[in-house]
Parts: sequence; C-alpha cells; structure tokens
Amino acid sequence: MLILRRSILTGLASLFFVAAGPCSRDLAGPIAASEWGGEHVGLTVSATGGALEYDCASGTIDQPILAATDGNFTANGTHTRGHGGPIGIDEIPDRHPARYEGWTDGETMKLSVTLTDTGDKLGSFTLVRGQSPHVFRCL
Repeated sequence: MLILRRSILTGLASLFFVAAGPCSRDLAGPIAASEWGGEHVGLTVSATGGALEYDCASGTIDQPILAATDGNFTANGTHTRGHGGPIGIDEIPDRHPARYEGWTDGETMKLSVTLTDTGDKLGSFTLVRGQSPHVFRCL
C-alpha cells in the first residue's frame, strides 16, 4: 500500500510540473528579426533595432529590442511626422526622439509611442508577427 501511495504522489507531482511548464515561459532576450503588422502601423525588427511605418509618419528603433522575462520592453529611437504633397528639396524632416514601450509573447505585440522631447503620446497599437500592416499613405 505504501508503494502505491508513493507512485501516485510521484505521478501527481510530475503531472503538476509538466502542466505548470508553459505558464512560466521566459520571454527574456532580443526580439528576433521579423515583420509585424497591425492597424495603422507596421514594424520590421532587425538585430540592431527596427523600422516603423504609420499613417503619414515613420519611425526608427535605434537599439536592439530586448524583452524582459515577462515580455515587456522599452527602446529608444525617432519618430518622423509626414505630410501630404511633395517633399521640398531643402525641407527639414519633422523628426523627434521617441520612446517605444510594449509587451510581446512572440506572436502578439502591444506597442505605445511617446515623443520624449514634447511628452506627446502618439497612441497604442496591437501588432501580430507575420501580418501585413494596414497603413494609409498621406497624399
């Protein structure tokens, strides 16, 4: 009887650890080179950062995007506002330093953008890895 109890307890403990495994997934590390898309935004991630395109704007992430164990990340870069019509030869781009903050599980990403020189919050976006962006160009 004692051997049967030990076998049952050992089996239950093993089952508990196997079942708990996926819940404790460690998301730490660089976000792999990939394409991400969502409504009004697209992100191309590379080993050195990223490039964003929005409706009538663009951005850069100027450092590797490193997620913490819970999937949260913060990275710095730039945001450049666009406009309709032609770009003048001597036109100075409306570029601002930006902070990109978000979360990812490797398949979905939540991203918010803040201009660090003005404090303007440009919005929050949901992106999906491998999805094409839905971006409208300014004309």
